[in-house]
Amino acid sequence: MISRIAIATASALALGTAGFAQEATQDTQAEGAATETTKQEPTKSLAKIEPAEGISNETLSDEKVASFVQALAAVNTVAQHFVPRIEAEEDGEKRAELMAYANDSIVNSIEVIADITPAEFKAIDIAAQEDQELNDRIMAELKTAAAEGKAAQENAEDAGAAAEGAEGAAETEEETTE
Repeated sequence: MISRIAIATASALALGTAGFAQEATQDTQAEGAATETTKQEPTKSLAKIEPAEGISNETLSDEKVASFVQALAAVNTVAQHFVPRIEAEEDGEKRAELMAYANDSIVNSIEVIADITPAEFKAIDIAAQEDQELNDRIMAELKTAAAEGKAAQENAEDAGAAAEGAEGAAETEEETTE
């Protein structure tokens, strides 16, 4: 059950931003009763994209699941950047502008991932919420990606420490030769 919640939460960050946009529009309309205001519609939004058809656990390759996980990570990164800013923004018009930019950024972050479209991303997300086996595959890929990311980070930190050690040794050698 927790794994379904994880995917649903990530999707809610991407798809559920419509609630912020609606609230922002209402705020803008209330504030702009005396003056004319314009609502800025996002040019791209997952909420407006129709999910791809024919997506199921049986039809998805491991590569497509891996691409979904990469896209999910990208969407989460965008959401982590924008959600606090959107929630903190009190001006309805500025909130709507942030929402439009966030929606564009979410779709763009999916589009740059190889082997997945926003329509496929949305369809896989929906299918994963309804199919426990697909959800399990995605969760396994998430764990693998997290482990690989942690290992890569540790390797980078080790390489950085080794480089610092080599620089220190070179500086010590220079001091002794002077």
